[in-house]
Amino acid sequence: MDSRQIQYFTEVVKQGGFSKAAEHLYVSQPTISNVVKDLEKELAVQLLIRTTRKLELTDTGKLLFRYGEKISQLYRHFYQELDDIKNANKGSVNMGIFSSVGTDILTNIVSDFYEKYPNITIRFVEDGEANLKKSLYNGELDLIVLEVPVNEEPIDFIPFLKGDLRLLVHDQHPLASKEIVAWEELKKERFIIFHEGFAVRRFILQECERIGFEPNIVCETSQWKFILELVSSNLGVSILPQSNLTKLNLAHKGIKVIPIVDQEVHWQIGIAWRKDGYLSYATREWIQFCKERLG
Repeated sequence: MDSRQIQYFTEVVKQGGFSKAAEHLYVSQPTISNVVKDLEKELAVQLLIRTTRKLELTDTGKLLFRYGEKISQLYRHFYQELDDIKNANKGSVNMGIFSSVGTDILTNIVSDFYEKYPNITIRFVEDGEANLKKSLYNGELDLIVLEVPVNEEPIDFIPFLKGDLRLLVHDQHPLASKEIVAWEELKKERFIIFHEGFAVRRFILQECERIGFEPNIVCETSQWKFILELVSSNLGVSILPQSNLTKLNLAHKGIKVIPIVDQEVHWQIGIAWRKDGYLSYATREWIQFCKERLG
């Protein structure tokens, strides 16, 4: 039994005969009659009592008509929702982000996107870069914010942000009076950094190794806000990324943001997705919207 058989049978019942049903469905009467006969043969039951005066339903015919109506309605709803999805009127996008880098820019983009597509939901998941990549490959996320360029062939992306690193110290810290600092001056400092899996942590450790010292890490966390609170309490110093579009302004928290001299750490992040993965219509619209806004 297929959808066409159900459609033809229910239409015959609703129209009260084969002729009107055939006319309504734009098919010939013999065609619709043969379809119903094949259906009866397949189910091994009689569905209709055919008389010269009117068409009557058997008990099994009444049962099939009741369920057939529900099935036909589900098909209509399916195609309506499919049309909505194709036109990006509905749907959801699961996107992974790390720390708070670029969230102010994303906020503006999301706000404008919702005005155009009010029935598409953007769900953000915050985690470290390693976990986000794992979730992307597992199909749990549609997109992630990722350090680019990437060597993995299956990844495609659009550039999102670029910048360098800045030192954050309490405004009463000895280094707070400086307008610029060198990595060598941080050898004896206590570091507050992101935990394993965050790209920023990797940048810091690589640069410290290049200079020739191992940072004294007193606290590791995944929370950008917590790092700021700890620096504001003068527990230690931190190094965070600053994009070329938005500057770190933390004076209201009692934190001085200082450039690092001879900066060799330059980062760029992008919005990435799997080349070989399925992209929903909503996700495609979101990518295109971001391309236009970030281009």
